[in-house]
Amino acid sequence: MKISRCILLLPLVALNSCLIENDMSYPHVSADFTSFAVSGQESVTIDTQAKAVQVVLSETADITALEVTEIGFTDMTRCSPELAVGSVIDLSQPYKVTLSIYQDYEWTISATQPIERYINCTNQIGDAELDAEKKQAIVRIAVADEQDPQALQSVVFNSMKLEPEGAEFLGYVDNSSATEEVKSFEFPLTLDCTLTRTFVVKYGDEQIRWDVNVMPEEVEMAVTSVIPWCYSADIEGLFDGNGTPYLEYRTGSESTWTRASDEVTVSGTALSAKLTGLTEGTAYYVRFSTSDKSGEEYTFTTGTPDQIDNMDFDDWYMRDSKVWYPTLEADYENKIWDSANEGVAGFLSVNPTTPSDNVATTVSSHSAKLTNMYAVIKFAAGNILTGDYVGLVGLSGARLNWGTPFTGRPAGLKGYYSYSPGYLDYIDNNKVSSTELDKCQILVMLTDWDGPFEVDTTKPDDGGFVDQENDPHIIAYGKIESDINTFEQPEADANGFIPFTLKLDYRRPDGVPKYAVVIACASYKGDLFTGSTSSVMYVDEFEFVYE
Repeated sequence: MKISRCILLLPLVALNSCLIENDMSYPHVSADFTSFAVSGQESVTIDTQAKAVQVVLSETADITALEVTEIGFTDMTRCSPELAVGSVIDLSQPYKVTLSIYQDYEWTISATQPIERYINCTNQIGDAELDAEKKQAIVRIAVADEQDPQALQSVVFNSMKLEPEGAEFLGYVDNSSATEEVKSFEFPLTLDCTLTRTFVVKYGDEQIRWDVNVMPEEVEMAVTSVIPWCYSADIEGLFDGNGTPYLEYRTGSESTWTRASDEVTVSGTALSAKLTGLTEGTAYYVRFSTSDKSGEEYTFTTGTPDQIDNMDFDDWYMRDSKVWYPTLEADYENKIWDSANEGVAGFLSVNPTTPSDNVATTVSSHSAKLTNMYAVIKFAAGNILTGDYVGLVGLSGARLNWGTPFTGRPAGLKGYYSYSPGYLDYIDNNKVSSTELDKCQILVMLTDWDGPFEVDTTKPDDGGFVDQENDPHIIAYGKIESDINTFEQPEADANGFIPFTLKLDYRRPDGVPKYAVVIACASYKGDLFTGSTSSVMYVDEFEFVYE
């Protein structure tokens, strides 16, 4: 009997244990929004970490009654209170909902409604200060003498927007009238602003009164900033509104001022001009003047038209009879250009990037040929870059240092390339059959990193790649991506070469670079092991261009 009772107890204990575990341990599946949209929406951001939906509304949307036009949740999610397409919600205050699967998650839906408001007056200094709650505004205008009693007697209002799109001006209050008559007007409007002026705006059924105060501020004509290039400079300054300003300049070794033929643009109190025809690497003085006076002088030095060695891709060196490098043997230890050849040659004893006798010009001796291949375990895209191939990361990726020291400020990159794209046959390193054509890429970044950027292709979401859209250290940026077969272009030569000029976008025009990243690749997604083994690219005679 004792034996029998033990046999019965063991399965009962085991069964009880299983029941307890199943009752306490739920699958960890978060209940999230996957999509959301309301009427009048400009954009939406869904943050699954913060459990928040942030909606940006158009100016004319009724924030108190927004119809849900799209909504999606993770599978099996329940929403309380219930939300569905067609639901109407008020987002004038944050709206709380609870999403549930195995657990409850509180989400917050909130909205912002940016309204563009502005006042533009002749000789205005900066933007008007607008208080939307108090319906008050302050405008500052430049005057020659802020103590002049006539300084505010003829203020010119050129344009104004104080309420959402669709609002209309009923007029301004005539302070001289005992009944505060509202007088209609059209822009430009000239008013005596010695005292506060009141404007009446109608939006919907509501009439809204705005009080506008104009403040005089004495301004001296002067150059405030200069952004120098090689052969030109962008000049900005302030203007007191008296006379017609023009630009004067001289070199550091000259005593006589030359009046520039370049046009000076006047926008309120702001002056701007593009000074051209300058000499590289030269110190200059510049100032704004009128027929009556000259402003304080400002000094700057133009840049120099710096280049990177071997941008014509004529110099090559084969090391250990195995790997091609785009450099001379004597410069190998301090090479400027590199590729991923070293990693591929270890598997196949071949090089995706090689010198070629197909050249774009008669002064060329070689070009760089970039081919794609599958190297036993990885798709390898032919590439050439300023920087250094560091090495493989196991069998899953590679590390590369992007960038070579460079302080020039070119306007762009010109050169020649030839490209014959194939259809994608590898996506994320997997063999596929696709009707999508591959694309080549030419990329330029000028940065102020403190050193080369180490790319780690095994960490695409953890800082392993340059954030090309948001990295604050990127001063200038330019990129070409194309699936065009250059052999089919009318300007192509016998080798398929066509000329290109890649203009650089200066995100920080006053920035001084420390590093230059120049990359050419036969597959623009090669760093993600995606491309076509049929794609072939040639590049030749790269050169920075300067303005």
